[in-house]
Amino acid sequence: MRMDLVYNPYAGSFRERRLERLVEAFAAYGIEVRPMATTADGAQLSGEAELICVNGGDGTLRDTVQALGDDAGRVPLCIARAGTINLVARELGYPENPDKLARRIASAWERGPESRVRSPLYRLGEMPIVSCLSIGPDSHAVARVSGALKKRIGRYAYVVAIMRQMREWPRNAMHIRGELSDGTPFEVEAEAAIVSHGALYAGPFRLSPRAALEADSVELITLRRSTRIGTLALSGAAMLRLPIERLGIAEIRTCRRVEFDRCVTPVQVDGDHMPECAYAIAPSGLALSYVV
Repeated sequence: MRMDLVYNPYAGSFRERRLERLVEAFAAYGIEVRPMATTADGAQLSGEAELICVNGGDGTLRDTVQALGDDAGRVPLCIARAGTINLVARELGYPENPDKLARRIASAWERGPESRVRSPLYRLGEMPIVSCLSIGPDSHAVARVSGALKKRIGRYAYVVAIMRQMREWPRNAMHIRGELSDGTPFEVEAEAAIVSHGALYAGPFRLSPRAALEADSVELITLRRSTRIGTLALSGAAMLRLPIERLGIAEIRTCRRVEFDRCVTPVQVDGDHMPECAYAIAPSGLALSYVV
């Protein structure tokens, strides 16, 4: 089996020696590995791989899906965790140890396509969303994150960014409309919005009990008023695993389509700051296939 091992040399926990260990571990199971470094233009692929392993975080996974284009529904994926948060890898339970990962992937490959996790792919305009998107204080904090600091202290760079933001708290109202999973239209005003396609957000936290990579829908979490206290309440409830909707902290809708009345910036997609964005989130018609 031929594998592209896509790696991001700037990912939060990337180590050259670990990349070498991954190559050795997969080779022990007869897997022909071709390491492919990402560049400023995104992920680079050989075009010959039967399986793609992403050695990076959710942003590297998104770049890989973008590079696959229409082949995203054909070429299966797996993940070697090397990012700052790793939401998709956490949800799918990929081990961090290279030998354990290679053993699991080799075994899953032998079981065939029926054992793979199918994840319907949603997009913001033409951009894939593999885990989450947010607009509001959260996305402003991501825009403030220093790449150098993120490399040094990992996820704690986000904590530093949001602490710096406390003095100038952003509040911009948005008009959001769309279609619920049952086809019912909706409209809502909000100062902060999170769109979650996976079960987890910002680490091991769940905002919606219905969120899952396998769901053919996304969870829209909105705060009508995004104050400092409201945002801290949302964060605290998530950490304590309390039901944010029942507590009245936020509203949650299961959606097939989400549209914003304007391109409010900055936008956070899969942990990365996006200076430009489209207006609508919708299903792509493709489904990612994870070998687990």
